[in-house]
Amino acid sequence: MKIKEVEKMLQMNSQTIRYYDKLGFLNPKRDENGYRNYTMDDIKTLKKIRFLRELDIPLEMIERILLNQDEFQNILEQHLQTLQLQVENLAEIQQKCLKLTQKNIPLLDAVVDGEFYADNDYDKDIKTLFQKITEFMQPYSVITIGRKTTPYQLVKEMFGYFIIVGFIFLAMLSVLGRHLFTNGIGWIIWLAGTFIFWILFMLINFHEKYYEFQDVDFYIFDSHKMKLKSIKAILKQTTDQLAKHYFYKDIDNVKIIIEKKVGGIGFGPMNYYNVIYQFNMLDGQHFTVNSSLYEKDDQDRKSVYEILEYHHVHIIDDRNFKAVLIQKE
Repeated sequence: MKIKEVEKMLQMNSQTIRYYDKLGFLNPKRDENGYRNYTMDDIKTLKKIRFLRELDIPLEMIERILLNQDEFQNILEQHLQTLQLQVENLAEIQQKCLKLTQKNIPLLDAVVDGEFYADNDYDKDIKTLFQKITEFMQPYSVITIGRKTTPYQLVKEMFGYFIIVGFIFLAMLSVLGRHLFTNGIGWIIWLAGTFIFWILFMLINFHEKYYEFQDVDFYIFDSHKMKLKSIKAILKQTTDQLAKHYFYKDIDNVKIIIEKKVGGIGFGPMNYYNVIYQFNMLDGQHFTVNSSLYEKDDQDRKSVYEILEYHHVHIIDDRNFKAVLIQKE
């Protein structure tokens, strides 16, 4: 089925269909002229996406549902909590807007310049109002701190490991004697040995650890002690099923530690900082995640800090890391 036919059937414009195709939600076939042919499975998927978008479910969550239908109920419950937070925010914004109208303030400049309030509490109230409006208008995207590998990246790494181990094992066997390869036994030994050492090499070097922060909940994934399961989950894109799942209300406190490090290659020694998040949970569990202070990660770290503050998580910030983030704006 051509894209024009899909447009007509579903009353969905071609840009939207191509966008979902680009995200990998669809799997159209191409004819000899290179045109996409959408299958009935694609049509069914588009209907699901349209229904879920009508519920205002984010695309990140829709992707999880499409990959695993069993996730629907769990995601629906999470989405309900997000909607409840938005309702509460709107109610708070409404009340504060009513207060402003009762003050009969003619211009926004008067609010900002402080002409219509006399105490710090009201100043704080106005700032909170603006912050709430901004938070509601610009909801957080999914923020990931740490290493989260895609299936493509993992396959690429596995292939690289196989090449390295293969060459090393081939060199070892050639030292033992070239005659091993004349009767084929050497090649069998090489293939079996390479495979075994490749598995061991990969398991030793593989470590996946990340924190994924969403609107109302977050996931902690660590492949330690379950590396084979983790590799399988990455390839199937089901790491969320192995990850520990928490809501922000489950956090007792988060301690931020900043370590100064010295490193650098080629340009001499260079100072940089490593940020350690220590999550202490109400159930007694403790988790740590490191995040080096590279420039490209600053916005993610700032967003994580803002999310934790927004959910009133107790943050122990002895080194005033928040001030560093504000200065970088």
